[in-house]
Amino acid sequence: MRKAMMGLTVSILLAVVAGQYAFTQQPAPQAAIGFTIADCNVALLEEVEVAAQQPGVLTAVGVQEGAAVKAGDILAQIDDADARVRRQEVELQLKVSQKEASNDINVKAAIASADVADAELKESQAVNVESPGAVPLTQIRREMLTVERARLQVEVAELELEVAGLTVDVRQAQLSRANLDIERRKVTAPLNGEVERRYKEVGEWAQIGDPIFQIVRMDVLRIEGFVTIDQQLPQLLFERSVTVSYSIYDPADKADPKKEFSFEGMIKFVSNKVEAGGEYKVWAEVTNKKYKGQWVLRPGVTLSMTVGN
Repeated sequence: MRKAMMGLTVSILLAVVAGQYAFTQQPAPQAAIGFTIADCNVALLEEVEVAAQQPGVLTAVGVQEGAAVKAGDILAQIDDADARVRRQEVELQLKVSQKEASNDINVKAAIASADVADAELKESQAVNVESPGAVPLTQIRREMLTVERARLQVEVAELELEVAGLTVDVRQAQLSRANLDIERRKVTAPLNGEVERRYKEVGEWAQIGDPIFQIVRMDVLRIEGFVTIDQQLPQLLFERSVTVSYSIYDPADKADPKKEFSFEGMIKFVSNKVEAGGEYKVWAEVTNKKYKGQWVLRPGVTLSMTVGN
């Protein structure tokens, strides 16, 4: 029995040692040395649906599909006749408010009236000092009330002048809003790119949020691929340099119809998620090139990407 137990113990120890040996022989993830990622997909880095910010009829469309645009370029115009009329109305109201805010005549008149009322009261009081009872007490009280009313009138005039100044600020804000209302009827490009699609034509009605153009960025593209985690460490891939090679066939060039192009870039994203097959996603940004006025790399193309050392 003791021999059997000893044999079992030895067997268990051998199994443990064999397991540890097998574990240590598993291939460890490599350091991120130069390697190639196959079957990468070329995708857009930026793609925007340019929508109407205000409702109205399109009165002008300034670009066609395929046109290159820059951020801020006016692509289309929505009817702004009503908005311009409203702005003109606010401008006139602003001028009236500015006149009222700069007019302190009422304040000066109220101060002058208060000074006169105060002087009359002091004269009556002086007369009574020299000749007591010469000016009836009721008149003195009436003059005192007149002085108090005149002082209050000064405060009212000053308050009205202050309100006129605040009204100028209100009109200025209304004018800014009117100008913004006009600007929002200009459909502008939000980024540098090319017009991929145009959804509406001159004369069509656009609601708020209706797409009018699709703008895509082609000068910088995204190259997406998958890396096996047991071969490359994710921690060492971010911002690594990459090179992409791509060839096109130009039958017009009889001497050298096959054109080879190389593109440089950098890995800008390493996914935190590992797929079921042990792969994780990465993508790099690469600078595109043109050949005969057209971009060489295009979204949807499949190619290989080489990661630098």
